[in-house]
Amino acid sequence: MKIAQFEATGIDKVEAFFDANDMMNLTEIELRDFLRICNLSLIFEGINRLQSTLICELKDSYVQQSQRYVTMNRESYTLPKLEEVDNKEAEDLTTLAFELYAKMTVLKEGDFKGRPKLTNYLYGVPIEDARYILPLSTKTNVCVAMSGDKLVDLFRLFMDERYENLFSEVFEQLKMCLPKRVVQLLTKQKQNKAKENLLQAFYKESFARINPRDNLVLLDKFANLDMKVGFGAMTSTMKIAPSESIAKWGDEAPAKAKGVVERVLSYGHTSIAEQARTTFGMMCSLVTYHQQLRHRVTANHREELTEMIYDETREVKIPETIKQSVFCEEYKELVEKIKVFRRRIAEKYGVEKALLFLLNCDQLKVIISANARADILMLADRTCMNAQWEIRELAVKKVMLLRELSPALYEQALPSCVLGHCREGKMTCGQMAKMKEKFLNLK
Repeated sequence: MKIAQFEATGIDKVEAFFDANDMMNLTEIELRDFLRICNLSLIFEGINRLQSTLICELKDSYVQQSQRYVTMNRESYTLPKLEEVDNKEAEDLTTLAFELYAKMTVLKEGDFKGRPKLTNYLYGVPIEDARYILPLSTKTNVCVAMSGDKLVDLFRLFMDERYENLFSEVFEQLKMCLPKRVVQLLTKQKQNKAKENLLQAFYKESFARINPRDNLVLLDKFANLDMKVGFGAMTSTMKIAPSESIAKWGDEAPAKAKGVVERVLSYGHTSIAEQARTTFGMMCSLVTYHQQLRHRVTANHREELTEMIYDETREVKIPETIKQSVFCEEYKELVEKIKVFRRRIAEKYGVEKALLFLLNCDQLKVIISANARADILMLADRTCMNAQWEIRELAVKKVMLLRELSPALYEQALPSCVLGHCREGKMTCGQMAKMKEKFLNLK
């Protein structure tokens, strides 16, 4: 693994200022303020998907190599240092996962252009579903662009006791790319382990409400979303304070606020929708969790990754195409073998080394807080038939729940074809009539 194409703007100026003023005792807030206007760009090449997931949780701007370009050889994954017998079993299990992935995605004979369609696969299992069997040890490349203050978070991740061995190699490379005094200040910002334990205790009750059947749960919301958005609109457009208008409206306030929301949103002034916020609990595969991370405008908190190792009753996600294929039992049996193996690795070597044997099909619980504007944009994309099936199912479920809270506010949280025309171009699913019938009748 390596860091490639590193570039930083403004950071040499920060280093020169630190040197000139002998600044070595900055708080985290002060350090972030100095680094905020710096810009960094780099590529993490040959890292594994466990590393990429943890890096992308920092909410930088990133582009990751698609798993459809995974190669099937020994150079395509990384394993932790294990005793010879355990290393052999780790290699064997990973090879079985790669072989099953390859078998499931065999293409039919014949020529076709572009990305394969479902009908092009011999066994009806597309790459997007077959990847559920791949472990997080699988290699990938991630292109990152971020503001300088994000270095505080990146260094803290690399120094986290739970993952420091995982990142040791790439961490040394990153330090070599940065000015000396900046590195010294960044390495002082360490993770508070006690705080992490308290966080998990705080969220325990919320996580307990989420399970494979109730995989999307409304945890919290403002009492009246339309009123909150209405306050925002009236603050912008009225001479008097919003509370005075509300007082004049009396019992009619909720209905009038809804009218304000409909009218202002119809003008295209969507920023007011940011005044409404909701918090949901979600349980999904690591495939879909990684897609959720792409929406950097949400605030997320996930449970510890170790929960997927030690929760022996936790179900994995099996795509419907695999359930209906000749590979279903082989898939289930391999998942169970890997589960048993990684628990043993965790007990023998520690959890960090076991994390690389998490699978894309493992299910994680996460709490997501978002404003309505962010949700509208995300759901418009994710309810589309071209969205990946699992995140689409969750998106449709979320639309239903949000529309119960405010039909007016979330009216645009629908696929583009329902509201006008399909924006997928040549990739259109061709099911516009079906989509309109499904979503336009929502109340």
